[in-house]
Amino acid sequence: MPMKKALNLPHLIFYGIGMILGAGIYSVIGKAAGVAQEGLWLSFLLAALCASLTALSYAELATMFPRTGGEYIYLKSIFPSLPYFALVCGSMMVFAGISTATTVAIAFAGYLQQFAAVPMWATSAGLLGVFTLVNIAGIKESSWVNIVFTLIELSGLILFIIVGTQSEKFGAALSEVRFDGAMISGAALVIFAYFGFENIVNLIEETKEPEEQLPKAIFISVALSTVLYVLVSLAALALGTPQELGASDAPLSDVTRKTNPLVASALGGIAMFSTANTVLISMLSTSRVIFSMAREKDLPGVFTKVSPKRATPWVASIVVFGLALSLLPVGGIEVIASASSFATMLAFSVINLALIHLRFVEPDKERPFKVPLSIGKFPVITGLAAAVSIALLFFFTKEVYLLGGFVFAVVSLLFLFRKYVQKKY
Repeated sequence: MPMKKALNLPHLIFYGIGMILGAGIYSVIGKAAGVAQEGLWLSFLLAALCASLTALSYAELATMFPRTGGEYIYLKSIFPSLPYFALVCGSMMVFAGISTATTVAIAFAGYLQQFAAVPMWATSAGLLGVFTLVNIAGIKESSWVNIVFTLIELSGLILFIIVGTQSEKFGAALSEVRFDGAMISGAALVIFAYFGFENIVNLIEETKEPEEQLPKAIFISVALSTVLYVLVSLAALALGTPQELGASDAPLSDVTRKTNPLVASALGGIAMFSTANTVLISMLSTSRVIFSMAREKDLPGVFTKVSPKRATPWVASIVVFGLALSLLPVGGIEVIASASSFATMLAFSVINLALIHLRFVEPDKERPFKVPLSIGKFPVITGLAAAVSIALLFFFTKEVYLLGGFVFAVVSLLFLFRKYVQKKY
């Protein structure tokens, strides 16, 4: 049974903005300010440029292969003789989505501690359970929850910007134009705040006129988020020094508290909605990847079951809940969160390289949207995106590479077991 086409351009934009903004801006901006100093706003612009390069690749591939499953489907279609390649990438994206949902659910529980002494494990598990039910209820229901939460997220950032504009220092950083190593290092940190636009492609089978609306949604989401990020960075630099921001675990709240304690308290509450929204969208998107992998027979067929009444992949949604729940006791949130970012950046690298390959082997294939600027068959912008994505893979810790290797090993064993079973039976 097919899923219901219920989403239009505004729905997709809210999904994109909701996932991009998420909770990352509330923490990553402090660390980036400590590195980039007054050039923080430039770091956000450079990171937006880098993210936009890969966004173009996603737009081209999504309109060429308009099926849910994102990176998994693209690789399955481009390299049909290499099923292991698609399976590994799909599994890595499932891991990224589940680990994002789990770690951000724990962050939500941490924010809730400011208001009520509820056990963190129970809060995290409860949040995962509630959003599983919301996603099973229907794509429209999930979309409306996302819209409300995204508007609350936006209100928090706009409040912070308004407080920042009241400082005479607002905008002073614009005169500090320094294209140096610190600014580039800052960009390497904040580019992770732009992750999320790639999740929109997993909603393509539930979107009306997807070939036209999906590219628009991706670019509008990135553009609006960039404007907000730059304004937030200018406000942060107006309210506090880079050193103060870099030393804080809750930089936006801390620098606001000096001038407006009421807004500072509100930001703590709004951060709860930001984290909750990230959990909602991560679980929704990941369930679609699992559904797609099952439909292509790389996972058990039971995961393709769609609710006749709600038109949602309910079994895949329950699987996501179970896997996310299993990660809660693991601990080491920072490592798991970084591993999620690593998996996403690895997917970016692979997707850009796959698009370059496709341009050479199938140059005449219909492309409803095409990344501009090519030299012969070589897409220059995609080449730059691949180079940036690969370079950023070297910014992770040893623990992240070990965890990534472990996931590769598990997926490889499952692939070999599946091949063995197929041959025997």
